[in-house]
Amino acid sequence: MKTAVHDICRTIMLCILLSGIFCQSLYAIDKPGPSASTPHPLPITSAFHNIGLNIFHALTHNYGAHFIGAGLGTWGFIKSGIDWSWRNTLYENNWLTHYGRPGLYIGYFMPVAAPVLAWSIGRLTDDIKLQITGMALFQSMLVTMAFQTPLKMLTGREMPGIITELDHAQSQRTDDFSGEFHWFSRNFIGGWPSAHTANAFAAAAAVSEIYRDALLLKIGMYTYAALIGFGVTLNVHWASDAFAGALIGYAIGKTVGKSFNALLHGKPRASPVSLYIIPNMIGVGVRL
Repeated sequence: MKTAVHDICRTIMLCILLSGIFCQSLYAIDKPGPSASTPHPLPITSAFHNIGLNIFHALTHNYGAHFIGAGLGTWGFIKSGIDWSWRNTLYENNWLTHYGRPGLYIGYFMPVAAPVLAWSIGRLTDDIKLQITGMALFQSMLVTMAFQTPLKMLTGREMPGIITELDHAQSQRTDDFSGEFHWFSRNFIGGWPSAHTANAFAAAAAVSEIYRDALLLKIGMYTYAALIGFGVTLNVHWASDAFAGALIGYAIGKTVGKSFNALLHGKPRASPVSLYIIPNMIGVGVRL
């Protein structure tokens, strides 16, 4: 009971700290004047800006190799024994798993909270750049989930059994099952890749593209992403799950961030797929 209370307290404090640093860092940067071709204020549907083209480019334009690297890197982690060795180290020193729990909980909270906070503060302060940041964070989360959820359901990778996400019990298996995949298992809870890590790196890459000259912000965002990735390997993910999530998330965030940075500076690209929201109707348009 005492340990659980400490975990909750650490999580709450870390959430408050990270949220404060994130918002303060964004707001501390000088606000640019709105571009002549950028609507003011931006409609909330701008969160779907170029989403079709961004999905396509995440797989092809400069970053398609990241998805291949995620698969090959995972194979390397398994064959070299890195996954199994790291898992056993944590299994035998399960007190380390407690230090990964805050990152696990924050990884659920921040992908939703950060876009809402950035966009809301941007609207309240009439900051176009911050509004665009919030929308970019939302889209990067949306696209990341659109990629990683089917991948989890397709690969069905067995979790490392250091602890289970629901009851925090250890697996009793002693054989090396790091390469065990249950293909087409339709299980999107755990497995490959790590959604926490993918979302964190997507957010870091997207923000870094919009705030290209903010070195400290970039360092802070990628440090946050690395800590989330490391944290999930302490309890519910193999090391290669986090490695793959980082590569996939970076590719998505970089693509989405570039697209929204172009919107910020009045140079948006036309998307082959557009989302239309009008009274009593939602539709998707495809430009051939």
